[in-house]
Amino acid sequence: MYLGLERGIALVTAASRGIGRATAERLASEGMTVIAAARSVGSGTETFGSGQIVPYPHDLGDGAATAELIDSVIDKYGPLDVLVLNTPGPQIKPALDTTWDDWQAAHELLLRPVVQLAVTAGNRMRDKGSGSIILLSSTWVRQPAAGGVLSASYRSAASAFVKSLAAELALSGVRVNQVMPGATGTDRMQRIVEMKSQNNGTEVDEEIAKVVADIPVGRWAEASEIADAVAFIASPRASFITGASIPVDGGAVRASH
Repeated sequence: MYLGLERGIALVTAASRGIGRATAERLASEGMTVIAAARSVGSGTETFGSGQIVPYPHDLGDGAATAELIDSVIDKYGPLDVLVLNTPGPQIKPALDTTWDDWQAAHELLLRPVVQLAVTAGNRMRDKGSGSIILLSSTWVRQPAAGGVLSASYRSAASAFVKSLAAELALSGVRVNQVMPGATGTDRMQRIVEMKSQNNGTEVDEEIAKVVADIPVGRWAEASEIADAVAFIASPRASFITGASIPVDGGAVRASH
């Protein structure tokens, strides 16, 4: 399917690995120039299809630098067409084991940078009269999992924020949506099942089987499958989709709304 993204400028955060990296590659393959912001990035521009990935060193944990990231990218590369808000995952631990420091750290990781980046990008895109902002969230927003209280809580706050932003920007030609991956075969997922294996005294394969047992399609996602959904939502082909929360989870979330 032709998506109409060629020659556009995209910024993807936390883009060095996993879903962030897959998304950067997918958008570049459509002909976009993708600014891949991450703490650890390559040293040179990479070509993917007719587009390219430009490494951009940035730490989302640095609030002052994050406040300036959108304008810095626009000054260097031109007006943004797409912003993909990807953030690292917080600690996995039971709610009763969390400390206030854990909650503050999760806020700095999952909510503060989303708000900073989306507000600035939303204003710049509104001035331009077009653009697409996509929050990469989690199905834990709808169906929390054991140990995922920090992620579910702050991603839920970010979800409510982008829903409000979508309504405010709808008439300006700027679309704001949320893509919610389910269990996905990333390095982080591997670390989670290894931790569960250690805590439960089980084999890693047993913990993977438990995860997969709750997914109707019988497997977890590849990062590229999440990226495919993001690319479509980012594109003009999704021109009437805004304020949406779209699970990509193999049917794992059973809620009907």
